[in-house]
Amino acid sequence: MPMGDDPAQSCFTWVNWDQEAFTLNCQETFGMTPKYDWALDYFGGRNPGLDFAGSSNIIFSNGNLDPWHAGGVLDNVMVNNEVMVIENSAHHLDLREPNVADPITVTEARTKEAKIITGWIEDYQNQVLVLS
Repeated sequence: MPMGDDPAQSCFTWVNWDQEAFTLNCQETFGMTPKYDWALDYFGGRNPGLDFAGSSNIIFSNGNLDPWHAGGVLDNVMVNNEVMVIENSAHHLDLREPNVADPITVTEARTKEAKIITGWIEDYQNQVLVLS
């Protein structure tokens, strides 16, 4: 994952990012050219409504304090999945063990996630019972 930063400024700046130099270094060092759009090409995400149209039962949760959230699915444009942008949350905080220091938004997100997953399980079990 190519990155650039200027530690004197912040770990999240792109002051020294030079795609051409990064590419040249990879070619010279490893004999390879980076595929900068590989994740989007392989996993989708440019158009979530189409890219994930055939998927279901996924919760795309993102913390608004996570610098990676910009690359996440942020709009709920899918029928069978859920999107959550959690205020005051960092990377995967909702997936970690609960902690007394967790913001209330994270606690609420965990409750909502559990309710969504429980609903998916109940829907599946009801379908199995009807088919039996």
